[in-house]
Amino acid sequence: MSIEADSKNIANNLTDYVEEELRVGEALAHILAAASVVIELEGESDDIKETVRRYVDLWISKISPIDYSPGMAEVIGSKIKVNITKIFRNIDEDELGKILDSVVDIKKKLDHNVIDSVNIIELEANTEKIFRALGIDLNDVRMFFNFIDVEKRANRLISLLAVAIGISALWDEKWIVGSQ
Repeated sequence: MSIEADSKNIANNLTDYVEEELRVGEALAHILAAASVVIELEGESDDIKETVRRYVDLWISKISPIDYSPGMAEVIGSKIKVNITKIFRNIDEDELGKILDSVVDIKKKLDHNVIDSVNIIELEANTEKIFRALGIDLNDVRMFFNFIDVEKRANRLISLLAVAIGISALWDEKWIVGSQ
């Protein structure tokens, strides 16, 4: 009987851990939504920027390590048109949270070689939604994930998302003015 109880406790703890892991995307979406409202009402502040960066870093840490390819940051950085806090003009908070959580879930599956349950079409569609909201055309970065192998393609899409979200958290309109 005690073995059954121990098994249930282990299963419950694992379930709690997985649910906690999956909520990082939802938490990031809530922080981004709150930050976007504060920025609209009061303007940007260093505290807001730091909070956004901290949560973006936390989300990225949940999908690390990523499959980075040389030149990825440069291409993505040159295509981003808005800061991550302005993403809600094109995607709602709940959808963003679900997408970010699903990316964490997919990455965990890939890390544990549970590739058969990875929906690559959904991952690509979700990546495209976020990219479009950031002003990036997915075709501009296709050379980084143009693989037939599902595992390689999924890992690369996740990497592209991590890089795009990381850069967009730091992105500033002044960069464009300064580079012209």
